[in-house]
Amino acid sequence: MKKFIMLMMALLIAVVLGACGDDSAKDKSEDKNADKKTEQAADQKKVEITDKEKVKDDKVVLKVNDNDINGEQYNAMYAQTKIMMHQYGQDVSDTKKIKQQTMDILVQQELLKQDAKEKGIKVSDDQVQKKFDKTKSQNKEQFSKVLDRYHLTEEVYKNQLAFELTLQKYIDQEITGTKVTDKEVKAQYDKLKKQRKQIPKFNKIKDQLKQQMQTQKEQQKLQAKVKNLKDEAQIKEMI
Repeated sequence: MKKFIMLMMALLIAVVLGACGDDSAKDKSEDKNADKKTEQAADQKKVEITDKEKVKDDKVVLKVNDNDINGEQYNAMYAQTKIMMHQYGQDVSDTKKIKQQTMDILVQQELLKQDAKEKGIKVSDDQVQKKFDKTKSQNKEQFSKVLDRYHLTEEVYKNQLAFELTLQKYIDQEITGTKVTDKEVKAQYDKLKKQRKQIPKFNKIKDQLKQQMQTQKEQQKLQAKVKNLKDEAQIKEMI
């Protein structure tokens, strides 16, 4: 599960900004809380990325089957990985570990992109641009702060948006059998109730709990899918 969590770092900026910008299911107080959290994340002290940790933008760092991953992609993912590890209290002095985590994420991303393409799953440039424009307009001044914090250009962010949208389509089409029944939700609630002294009433958290359980099922199946793809792939690290 750890590697899958690291893979999801690729969606970090989309999630951070999207949570702030999507007001279809929130009331005003929730929007303010999301804005505040986004602002706090953007204003935290930057994690330093030294020149020694970077590679040239046009250098091929990784080959996944017939596709090359270049330094520009690596540098952006490396920065996000290091920042996320720091935020979760992990030691970021071991640059070799960060490098390997970054390479793992890039491999998994690329494998999913390739499999999605093979399955005919696409996201148009227009869809990506619309999502980009909406996110940027809804977040206003916070948009540039978050991108700057995570060492991202707008173009690299668009690429991550494209992956986010593609991954969601991929999950919807390829990751089946993840529906959670009301019976399963109730059983999980009863289990949590035994573990905790205080817990909200079932009806208040039923929908949220059900969504969490479904997401967990999707994660487990997606992780297994990535493992199978990796076992069959030709992967060569160049740095």
